[in-house]
Amino acid sequence: MALPSVPLSDRPSYSPAQLHQVYDRISLPSKFRYEPGEFSREVIRHRDGFNFLTALQTYTLASVPFENLELHYSPHHQVSIHPDALFNKIIRQGTGRGGYCMENNTFLGTVLRSLGFEVMSVGARINSQVGPGGEMNGQCRYGGWSHMVNLITIRGEIYMVDVGFGSGGPTHPMSLSDGGISMNIPPNQNVRLRRDGIPENEHVDNKLWLLERRNADDGPWTPLYCFEDQYCFLPQDFEIMNFFTSTHRTCHFTYRVIANKYVLEEGSDRVIGDVVLYENTVFRRVGGHKELLATFSTERERIEGLKYFLGITLNESQREGIRGMCTEIVA
Repeated sequence: MALPSVPLSDRPSYSPAQLHQVYDRISLPSKFRYEPGEFSREVIRHRDGFNFLTALQTYTLASVPFENLELHYSPHHQVSIHPDALFNKIIRQGTGRGGYCMENNTFLGTVLRSLGFEVMSVGARINSQVGPGGEMNGQCRYGGWSHMVNLITIRGEIYMVDVGFGSGGPTHPMSLSDGGISMNIPPNQNVRLRRDGIPENEHVDNKLWLLERRNADDGPWTPLYCFEDQYCFLPQDFEIMNFFTSTHRTCHFTYRVIANKYVLEEGSDRVIGDVVLYENTVFRRVGGHKELLATFSTERERIEGLKYFLGITLNESQREGIRGMCTEIVA
């Protein structure tokens, strides 16, 4: 059964000219640069919708970084998730910027709606016990609604698409099928969706979709987040969620500097790893191997590292915005 679609007129959209700028920004291969409008809708409905969706997700992950720099390197320390503000930040500014979960997923969701995909945006609950390296730090425990994913219906089949989880998130559209395992990053990082309850629910029959990941063929499955597929979240719901994630003292986005971008295999559209900046270090993970690229001892070094390793350029007012914050590197 297909998800109920929201009329395009009820959500902001990007013009064909803007969508061509998106194609350029994410370096989308020419074979997927379908003309926005009737032609792209025809492709989605009757021809190559799944591969089109997969390409848009893959090249967005490899081009638009997951980052929370607006909360640290800015004069205002505020995050806007309005599609126009996101287009200006990610596309018009030309500074290699991206955003965190609700920024990147709102941006891609708007792109997909504008091209003619059937999109329903929903909230997700993050497992707070997953560490930065993917390890479990105790028993699974979910927080409140603090993440966002997009559910896409193509020919009656529903796929979950997420370009805003950061390192270790899903790298391809995942069909809402219980228990199906797929390769996420070679050689042996797998993901699956599973329909189940969560310990915090008072009603044991209340089932959600759980995204789980394992880093070895014989390794344990780690729940990353859970989400609901029956109720459409409204833009105003995400505004409330975004206020929490960008301001609350318990949210790690407010006290850690984070940025990452996925790496594609040369000459291929296959994700093979990522580059991660975490506080004062940056490392690269490809083929299951982790390589430390740099350690920063000053703010100048980290700002230069953001440009060199992740292609992110900050202007003077943005660089000055971190002065006096707990995340500033003080030499």
